[in-house]
Amino acid sequence: MAQVKSIYKLFITIFSEIIWVYYGIVMFTSVKWNQPAFFDLTWIMVAGVIGYTLNNLLVQKSNQLLFFLGNILVIGFIVLQNWISVVPEGGWGFGLAVSIGLSFIFIRSARLVYRQPNRRAILQHFEGNVMLYIVFAFVFTLNQWTNQTFHLLFIVAIVSTLLGMILTLQNHEDSEDNQMIRIMKVGQSKWFAGMVIVLFICIPIFSLALLLPSVNHVIYSLGMGIWEGFKWLALRIDSFLGWLSSFIDQPEMIEIPGTPEEPTMPPGAEQGTFNYSPSKWITAGALTLLVLIAFWILSKLIRNRQISKPIYPKNLIITKESWWENFRRDLKAYLQYLKLRWHRRFPYFYYKSVYWHYHQVIKWGKKNGLVKLKSETSQEYVKRLINHIPETETCVWYKDQKYELPELLMRLSRDYQAVYYGQKAEMSEEKEYKFLINQLQNISLSDKVLQAKN
Repeated sequence: MAQVKSIYKLFITIFSEIIWVYYGIVMFTSVKWNQPAFFDLTWIMVAGVIGYTLNNLLVQKSNQLLFFLGNILVIGFIVLQNWISVVPEGGWGFGLAVSIGLSFIFIRSARLVYRQPNRRAILQHFEGNVMLYIVFAFVFTLNQWTNQTFHLLFIVAIVSTLLGMILTLQNHEDSEDNQMIRIMKVGQSKWFAGMVIVLFICIPIFSLALLLPSVNHVIYSLGMGIWEGFKWLALRIDSFLGWLSSFIDQPEMIEIPGTPEEPTMPPGAEQGTFNYSPSKWITAGALTLLVLIAFWILSKLIRNRQISKPIYPKNLIITKESWWENFRRDLKAYLQYLKLRWHRRFPYFYYKSVYWHYHQVIKWGKKNGLVKLKSETSQEYVKRLINHIPETETCVWYKDQKYELPELLMRLSRDYQAVYYGQKAEMSEEKEYKFLINQLQNISLSDKVLQAKN
C-alpha cells in the first residue's frame, strides 16, 4: 500500500507540472501568433516517465559517467523526436520553448528519484492547479481558443491532487525536520463529514456541467451582460458629470482695443493645444477624494486590528477510531447513566441521609414546575420553594405537635450545607425529614398558585 501511495504522489506531481508547462507554452505562443497553437504533448509525457524510470535505474549504479551519458543521450533523443513531430518549419522560437519545457520535465522527474514529494508539495501543486486553471480558462475563453481536453486535464489534476492530500494523512509520517508526527482524531465529525462528502461530490459534477455548450453559453452571456451594465453605468456617470459642468460659467473673452491679432498657426501646430474640460477635472477630483478616503479607512483598520500571535505546535498527535468503538463507548456511557439514575432512587446510595432528603425536595420541586437552576445555591432554592407553598399548607399538626414546613425546609438546607462543606453542626432528627418529605408529596402546586407567586 505504501508503494502504491508513493507511485500515486509521483504521478500527480509530474502530471500537474506537465500540463502547467504545456498550456503555458500554448498560451504565450497563441498570443504571439494570434491563433490557437495547441500541439501534441506525447513526447512531453514520455520525458516525464522516462526521466524518472531511467534515473531510478541509474541511481543503483555507482557510475557517474554512465549516469551523465545516459541522461544526455536519452534527453537528446526525446528532444529530437519532439522537434520533428511538433515544430513547424521555420518555428525556431517555438521549437526552442518546447525543447526547454520538455527538458525541464525530464530533469524535474529525475529529481523526484532523490526526493519524494511530501504533503506540502502536494498542497502546493493543488493550489497551482486551481490558480493556473483560472488564468488559462480566462485567457482561452476570452480569445475563444477552444480545446477538448483542456478542462478535462485540469479537473483530473485538481481532483487527483486533492486525493493525494488525503492519502498523505498517515499515522506516522516524517516531516522535513525529521520530527515524528502522530495523527490523532479529536472529537466527533458528526454532520461535518457528510457535508464535506457532499461538497466533494457536487463540486466536480458542477465543474463538469460547466463544460456543456448550453451552460457555457449562458455563463458567457451573463458575464458579457454584467460587463455591458458596468459600461452603461460609467457612461451615465460621465454624462451626469458633463451636465454638472455645464452650469459652470465659462470665462468671457474681452477684446482690448489695440491688441495685436493672434498670429496664424501653421498647419499641424493645433495638435499641441490644451483643451480645458471641466468634467475631467471633476472626475479626477472625485477619484482623488475616494482614494484618500479609502486610505484613511484602511489605516484605521490596520491600526485597530489586533494581530494574534501564531502558535506552532511541535508535535501534532491524531489517532483514528472506528465507528464501532465510538458506538460501544456511547452505549457504555448511556448504560452507566441509567444505572446512576436507578441507584439515586434508594437512600443507601447517598453518603449521608441528608443528601437523600435534599434530593427528594429537588425532585418534588421539579415535579411541580420549580426546577433548581444551576446558578442557585441550596438556600436560595429552598427559599423559592417556601414562597410558592400555599399558606394553608405551611402549618401541620401531627401527634399533638405543630410543625412548620418553611422551618423544616430551612433546617434541611442548613444541614445539607453543613455536611456538604464539612462544617460541624448538629443534625436534625431523621424522622422530621421523613415527615417533611411525606407532607411535601401531599402538596400539589397548581398553575394558578405559581402564576400568583411569580
